[in-house]
Amino acid sequence: MTTTSLPLTKIKRVRKRAADAAQSEIESPEGWSKSMVDPMGVLASFKPLRIKNGYVLRAYQFRAGGTGNGNGFVWAVPADEPFPEPDECPKLEGVFLAPPKPPAALNDLMKAIDGDGAPWSYLCASLFCREIDEFGAMWHGCSWGTHGILDKNPLKARRSRQHGFDRPFGAAGEWSWAEPEPTEWKPQVVEEGDSISVVFLTFGGHDVETIYRHTDRFTRGSYSFKTERSEIATGPGDSCFERDWSNKHAATA
Repeated sequence: MTTTSLPLTKIKRVRKRAADAAQSEIESPEGWSKSMVDPMGVLASFKPLRIKNGYVLRAYQFRAGGTGNGNGFVWAVPADEPFPEPDECPKLEGVFLAPPKPPAALNDLMKAIDGDGAPWSYLCASLFCREIDEFGAMWHGCSWGTHGILDKNPLKARRSRQHGFDRPFGAAGEWSWAEPEPTEWKPQVVEEGDSISVVFLTFGGHDVETIYRHTDRFTRGSYSFKTERSEIATGPGDSCFERDWSNKHAATA
């Protein structure tokens, strides 16, 4: 078994590039429309990753006029297929906002992603999947964007309003641990034969202050993965609805 720890500074840089690539200076129309931002720019932010030959990423954007709320949805489709208007597509029933799905789109976008096979490429795949899942999200549509990836115990550094979502307001004594405090906080890629696991911890302070463990399981050579997320500690705060990214990409048999 081989374990590779990866620096948080490198992770923050690539997340910043991806977030910048997803921004648009043009306001989209109300309801569903073709995105004015090319999601391929987000993929290009992750240097070890690439789209497989014959595929391209296409995106639709939803905006609720006057509220500042919005969400996007990105699909991997054959490059020679047309990019239909939202009202020309079947709707993905049972999914939030019933997004349009082009008939030829893959169910799992990550099956169209390839990489260089290095440990960093698998962590990039974990990050890319989350960033592209939140493509076009605004205000209440954001979930992953409120998580700060950790490399040390955040309870040992009080946060201010300027720090965003990476440090807790609550004192350490106000927290409850569901398991012993981790001895390793740095993001890691664990390789054992053809099994590869990406493991990292995040602090989410948008609703209830929570420390999460994320475990993404890959088979070597594939950048599609199964994910698990667990709450390992919770702090003070009032709970309210948060869109659960894990449910969308939960492990299936």
